[in-house]
Amino acid sequence: MLKDLIVFSPLIPFKRILFIFISVVTLSGCSMQDALHSAQKERPVLTAAGVVHVCPDNKIAIIERGKFPYGLAMFGGHVEYESPQQAFVREIAEELNITQIDSMQLIGIHGEPGRDPRQHSVEATFSCTTSQIPVAGSDAKEVLLYSVDDLNRKIDKMIFAADHKEILKNYLKNLKSCNPCKTTCKVGIPQYIHSFPDMN
Repeated sequence: MLKDLIVFSPLIPFKRILFIFISVVTLSGCSMQDALHSAQKERPVLTAAGVVHVCPDNKIAIIERGKFPYGLAMFGGHVEYESPQQAFVREIAEELNITQIDSMQLIGIHGEPGRDPRQHSVEATFSCTTSQIPVAGSDAKEVLLYSVDDLNRKIDKMIFAADHKEILKNYLKNLKSCNPCKTTCKVGIPQYIHSFPDMN
């Protein structure tokens, strides 16, 4: 048994252990590529997404995705060599052409397996305000602006990608009647970004 060899032979060189592992995987009917692919599927990908309130009218920006998975969504994307906060700022510039934001808060971490049909992803979800008008870019096919009341009325019949409908519904429930364009709403943890990406 591979387990017995490893346990009772601690001095076996690493290369020999690797050879034994490859042999066992091959004999079991699986290729090394399949084994690595299976392990890779289990590791989550980190993403950042969020809600942006467009002031002074307090409209929430929702995008229609131009790529799979299709449907409505909050803007967002993968975290690269940066913090989730920096990724949020970069993504809002790429997808909504917004370069100035305020009142950034962390409103949740969402990572239920199966939430993203492409891969296992864990999302840091933020909220913020801006005085700039969003314009669609990158993965966003179109930007739609909804008042809080209008979104509350329509959201159950809207088709969203991933679990963004549930995230938005919980956010709106916690937001209640607070207007982020006028005051600081206690819907999350205030965020500080040490350095902003160059948006020029």
